Amino acid sequence: MDKILVPVDGSPTSEHAAEKAIEVAKKYNSKLTFLIVTKKPDVFGRGNSSAGTVFGSEEYSNELKEEQEETMKDFLEEMNLEGLEYDIRVLVGEPYEEIIEMSEKENYDLIVMGRRGFSKITRFFLGSVSQRVLSGAHCPVLIIPEKKE
Repeated sequence: MDKILVPVDGSPTSEHAAEKAIEVAKKYNSKLTFLIVTKKPDVFGRGNSSAGTVFGSEEYSNELKEEQEETMKDFLEEMNLEGLEYDIRVLVGEPYEEIIEMSEKENYDLIVMGRRGFSKITRFFLGSVSQRVLSGAHCPVLIIPEKKE
């Protein structure tokens, strides 16, 4: 198991999943990739001009990526990554699609991610990133439940 993809969103559940991914990586001497996927920005939104004006989507996406990368660095400072090779990736798009696409293109051996504690009814109507990744991924997916305190 050479490469492990770890999608995170900053929630306690994804933090717990990252901890488990680190445990697996240490056991198998795997390289970790921590991934944040930010949803595509709407066409209308913030900008330097009046509210509701169109702004450069690419410029805004780059700004979001930079912010998310800093957030990820802060997130990982709390983790015990000593002796592990890892990198940070930030993508903009639909989270489950980006996770699946990246895992296939870069040939990851495992995806480790958290599962939110949605009720069955909420999952039915909203869907779930982890469920969509599980059903569409080319490699094994380890779903980590919420941490019980």
